[in-house]
Amino acid sequence: MLYSFLNDISWVVNIRTPYLTPLFEFFTWLGYRDFLFMFIPFVYWCFDRKIFGRLVIIVFFTAIINSLLKDIFQDPRPDFSLNIDPWLQTETSFGFPSGHTQIAVVIWLYIALVAKNSIVRTVSILFLLGVPLSRIYLGVHDVGDVLGGMIFGLITLYLASIVYKNIEIGKINFSIFTQYAGLMFIFIILYFLWPSDHETTIVTGIGGLIIGFFIGKNIDYKYFNFKRIPNSYFHYFSCFFALIIFILLNEILELGFELMSLPIWFESSVSSLILGLYISFIGLYLLSKIKLQSSR
Repeated sequence: MLYSFLNDISWVVNIRTPYLTPLFEFFTWLGYRDFLFMFIPFVYWCFDRKIFGRLVIIVFFTAIINSLLKDIFQDPRPDFSLNIDPWLQTETSFGFPSGHTQIAVVIWLYIALVAKNSIVRTVSILFLLGVPLSRIYLGVHDVGDVLGGMIFGLITLYLASIVYKNIEIGKINFSIFTQYAGLMFIFIILYFLWPSDHETTIVTGIGGLIIGFFIGKNIDYKYFNFKRIPNSYFHYFSCFFALIIFILLNEILELGFELMSLPIWFESSVSSLILGLYISFIGLYLLSKIKLQSSR
């Protein structure tokens, strides 16, 4: 009975309607790279960078953790005939734990906990529930996958809260060199011990993002301390402007590396490092040059 509940979602076809499907497609889009690629840097630029800088790091780490767990468990997804997810057209990826769910718990529960605006909290909770349900409705994850994603997302948030609490009270205080050395050690170990060869680019890609983000953040805090300008309209415009450049930069990097015959691990790590550096420093620096950010 329990096994059937966790693994059998054949019943889902009976609740699908032309009205619910677009809604759940929207919810599931919130967990895909296209949305996250825009949302993560945007909230970092627009709102409190101390609070949302932590969210950026937690999201990056939970993405690596999820990919590692998928390759460890290698749990198949539900029968492909149930799949109506317009963005998932392959049968080769694994199901447990649900990456959409794990990342949704990290992002939307985090925002619900730190937000002071009741509307923001309500929307965050709606997304927190909608994304996991969409994975079942669209037939790409079973209940067990979603519950696993929720559990590992909560564990990630809990451990991150302990780490940041200890940083604030001074119990954890690593030098910059130790931070970078520790990160490099973690990513090198993960790269060589990863359960499958085809997913090691996850380590180099996200590892590059994290290291680039740390480098830019340290440069910002030490030398510039960028702050938002008083005019809210220009501030949000600056965030959209920086996001457009970010998307263009990604396209340029992809086109540039396509013209060069370089190892895939090198391409993914270098391009990701540049994008991480852009999020935490280059974007803010460019905006400061056109007076859309201020610095000390």
